[in-house]
Amino acid sequence: MKPNKNYKLETRSIFAGYDPAENFGAVKPPIHPASTFIFPDARTGAAQMETAYGIEGAETPPEDAFIYSRLGNPTLSVAEKRLASWDDTEMSAFFASGMAAISTALMAHTSKDRALWYVGPLYGGTQHIIDDILPKMGVDVILMDSLNKIDTMDISSGLPGMIYMETPANPTLQVHDISLATKWAREHETEDAKIIVAVDNTFLGPIIQRPLDLGADLNLYSATKYIGGHSDVIAGAVSGKTEAMAKVYEYRTFFGGIVDPWTSWLLARSMETLHVRVERQVNSARKILDFLQEKPGLKIFCAWKEDLEKVGDYKAAAIVHNQQKNGGAMMAIEIPGGRSAAFAFLDALEVFKLAVSLGSTESLAEHPASMTHAGVNPEEKIRTGITEGLVRLSIGLENADDLIADLESALEAARLSL
Repeated sequence: MKPNKNYKLETRSIFAGYDPAENFGAVKPPIHPASTFIFPDARTGAAQMETAYGIEGAETPPEDAFIYSRLGNPTLSVAEKRLASWDDTEMSAFFASGMAAISTALMAHTSKDRALWYVGPLYGGTQHIIDDILPKMGVDVILMDSLNKIDTMDISSGLPGMIYMETPANPTLQVHDISLATKWAREHETEDAKIIVAVDNTFLGPIIQRPLDLGADLNLYSATKYIGGHSDVIAGAVSGKTEAMAKVYEYRTFFGGIVDPWTSWLLARSMETLHVRVERQVNSARKILDFLQEKPGLKIFCAWKEDLEKVGDYKAAAIVHNQQKNGGAMMAIEIPGGRSAAFAFLDALEVFKLAVSLGSTESLAEHPASMTHAGVNPEEKIRTGITEGLVRLSIGLENADDLIADLESALEAARLSL
């Protein structure tokens, strides 16, 4: 199928990046495991290599010409064009993991002269990069208490290279105003000092939230999660504006964090069902939230407008209204009784699986304070609400009534453990 802007997003994205007519009519793309690719002639080979290394004055090589699979691969190209279609942008890049994608983007757009500004909470691995690795490279790292205070930030020593956020944030589902960050960046950046707004969109994905449409420069994913969606791949992704993506591609080339052909094929396949999986997960999540809301003494963390309004958080509800289609299929609950009660809850689950990760066909539960965010310092945990009683839930494709019954019995187990 030829790309057609008149088709809806779901239709365009299923077929993006692949033409059966170029592959013997095969309805699905082949896997190209080759590590290297033959040049048709020396001049073309030189043009491809010089372009790949950014040599000024290089001849323009043929479109979709490949050199070596650390730089690009035909199977990877299908997956990247498919993700670019979902995000409605020209460029996307897959990586060997979410952390490979995040660390590459951070290093590509910060330096000793261009600080990183960020707002938390963040996934524990990202927090480690920011706290322990970037500062050793000379990058100033500045934590903002809230994006609402961005106008009070001191820029006398220079503009930031990047403003970074997760929204909704992992694991407590705080939402941050993407448009507020992009508006500030556009007003303050200069031609020689661009400010990259980067959004980790792992919790919602392109179906529910579209940061690039809100002016962000880079949209980041742990593609292991909803993009892959079956707990059988490890991958990360960045999509975004051409200028911002150019440095991401450059750094990926030399860091070597590219995804392999088999994983690329699985990602391309999984994106064909992305919208139907997410729709089912969201519908089940809404039923589960309605059930949990009726439980006395249970604190619920989610990114649904109606739930935020119920607890009087109208500012967050307004942000959700402006930038999300709905609240997604992630949530967290704070179990009364701290760690021991949270562990009793987790150990009693049968349908939910006790494992880290999220966004897959199976529902998952984990204890952030001792698992995904174990390495976050205690002060930051307290500041961002990562308590010992907090449990994070990822809703999968099981029957919602079975999931509710599982939660009911596990909550009773937690109560009896006190």
